[in-house]
Amino acid sequence: MASAAAVPAGAHPPVISLANFEERKEEITQQLMHAATTSGFFYVRDHGVEQSLIDREFEVNSRYFKDLPADVKADLPQVNWAKHELLGHEIGNRVSEGVVREGHFKWWETHKVADTAYPDEKLLPGFKSTTKEFMAAMPSVYNRILSCIALGLGYPEDFFKEASNPHDPDNYSVFVVNYYPPTEGVTWKPDTQRITAHTDETLVTLLFTSPGSAGLELAAGKDGKAVDSQTGHYQVDSWHPCPHIPGCITVNVGDSLQAWSDGILKSNYHRVRMPNPGEPAGERYSMGYFVWPRYKDVIQGPQKKYPGITFARFMDVKSKGFGYVLSPDQEVFEDAQNKDVVLGMPIVSDGIAVAS
Repeated sequence: MASAAAVPAGAHPPVISLANFEERKEEITQQLMHAATTSGFFYVRDHGVEQSLIDREFEVNSRYFKDLPADVKADLPQVNWAKHELLGHEIGNRVSEGVVREGHFKWWETHKVADTAYPDEKLLPGFKSTTKEFMAAMPSVYNRILSCIALGLGYPEDFFKEASNPHDPDNYSVFVVNYYPPTEGVTWKPDTQRITAHTDETLVTLLFTSPGSAGLELAAGKDGKAVDSQTGHYQVDSWHPCPHIPGCITVNVGDSLQAWSDGILKSNYHRVRMPNPGEPAGERYSMGYFVWPRYKDVIQGPQKKYPGITFARFMDVKSKGFGYVLSPDQEVFEDAQNKDVVLGMPIVSDGIAVAS
């Protein structure tokens, strides 16, 4: 299962410095591998992304969600996971009490349609240029992380570099910004989540959270239990906080990296819950850079624990969010219609939340 070793009560995932990277590569590799093989979550600091750039990216996205008219956002491409249309605006979670989350998805300009996700510059000055500058800063972070993980797994240091290259036209790595409206004064139905429990399909995910935000949690301990083997529905009995830490990026292992490691690395369940009493009830933002392999890449570890499958096929099955049969012992899923075995990752059958 994609479960994790227990995180001590009151603690958070480890913080790993990337400072003096070349000189400390062996030490950093050991620290990353420990985190990736236990909880599957860690923070990195001294990562090289300027705080001023992070602040500017949060600011332009605040203007996007709060100042841009709804009809303008409605004219942008609309995200549709079932069709792999992961570009533009998304009303992510809508319940009877209101909208729980909105999102905005961006691809690299490698793809000709990428610019269609951006509103007119006159309506939102600086949005496109700041976002592209921010996205351009991401490869230097994840390339260092993935090079260490490759070494830790016994692969060549640059094993993941070609697959995760955003300038390859077959790579659809996506940058997602989520906006969670204020919850103060709204009585939500019990168990309403800002984002339901899920794993990411990525190699790794880089997550930036707004200061003071709370609610991101990861499954703690071996608590993910298959309670309905016919639908693949999971229940997590224990959750552990993954709070905002100033100056840090939250990083988690994704499904495809777990498969490439033969299950050594953990793609762990996580969610964003509603604020608890006493926690800030205002708006919350998160910015997630989802590092994908190429669609054509066949994902399989050297021990062949999981059947080899292209990333495109895996995304096709996972994004539809239905038709799964869970085999906990073998850690594999079957597409109930086509009987194709897909990656051995837990999938929540009542819908896949796609960002943190």
